Amino acid sequence: MKLILSMIRKVFIFSTVIALSGCFAGKHKVQALPDAELNKPYFIEFNVANQATYPDHFIVEMDPPNSGLTVKPIDKWYDTVHISGTPQTKQNITIEISYYIRGPGGFLGLGKKDHKKFYQIKVKE
Repeated sequence: MKLILSMIRKVFIFSTVIALSGCFAGKHKVQALPDAELNKPYFIEFNVANQATYPDHFIVEMDPPNSGLTVKPIDKWYDTVHISGTPQTKQNITIEISYYIRGPGGFLGLGKKDHKKFYQIKVKE
């Protein structure tokens, strides 16, 4: 009987570890932005966060870094951005925006304050 309980416990622990590892996988949702044309001006304005963010913790990473586009927050709350410029490479542009929201996060302040969002712009000829 002890052997069966031991086996059941091991199977349960193994199943739990496998299930939880899926929660922490490096998967992220990429939001598609309107396509851009090579060597033609591009502009879009959109809301990144539904709440005010901290300017010191608003970080933009772009790949490729020499794409010809820039990402700039346009208001004091750092929740709305402009993406503008002229695409210089015929390569899809990936943008990662990391930020901390101001004030308590989530229900009763128990939610997370740090966020990352991913965007992609397809560059066409």
